[in-house]
Amino acid sequence: MIPPLMPFLRPLPPPHRSSLLLLLRPFSSTSPKPKGAQQFVNKRPPRPSSTTTRPPTITSSSSTAKRKSPSPTPAAAKSITPPESPPPVPDITQPLPYHIHRTPSQQLPVYQLAKRGGNLLLTRLRKIDGDIAKLKEELQQALGLKQEQISINQLTKHIIIKGWKRNEVNQFLQTRNF
Repeated sequence: MIPPLMPFLRPLPPPHRSSLLLLLRPFSSTSPKPKGAQQFVNKRPPRPSSTTTRPPTITSSSSTAKRKSPSPTPAAAKSITPPESPPPVPDITQPLPYHIHRTPSQQLPVYQLAKRGGNLLLTRLRKIDGDIAKLKEELQQALGLKQEQISINQLTKHIIIKGWKRNEVNQFLQTRNF
C-alpha cells in the first residue's frame, strides 16, 4: 500500500444532522419548520429596563414659581464660611505654546501606572504637541511638585509624574480648555 502524498487532504465525513438543521433552518417565523428541527430558545432572561429611573429634569423659567430655600437660623449663619476663591484662570486670549489631543473616546490622555510590584506609582500624560518643557513647568507649579517628581521622556514626548495625580492633572487641563 502506498502512503498518501498529502495526508492532511483526507476526505471529511458528512456533517452532523444537527449542524445541517441549524444551517438550513428558516429565517422567517412564517415559513414552516422542517421536521425534527428544534426552535432556538434563548435561555437567558430578558434584561430588565433600568431599575433606577431618573426623574425628568425640570427647567425653571420666568413664568414658573421658584423654590424658596429655607433661611438659615442665626446660629447656623455664624458657622457658614465664604467659599474659597477658585484658582486663577490663565489668559485664554493668547494661544498656549502646547496642545494636548484627546483620545478617540474624547477623554484626556492621563494614565496612572503601577510599577515595581505596585511600589512605584506614576502618572503619565500623553499626546502632547508643542512646547513640552513649558507644560512641565506649569504642571510643576500648579501641582506644587519638586523638580525630582516630574520628568519628560524626550523619546515618547510624555510627561511622567511620581504618584497618582490623575484627578489633579485632569483639573489642570480642563482649566486650560483641553
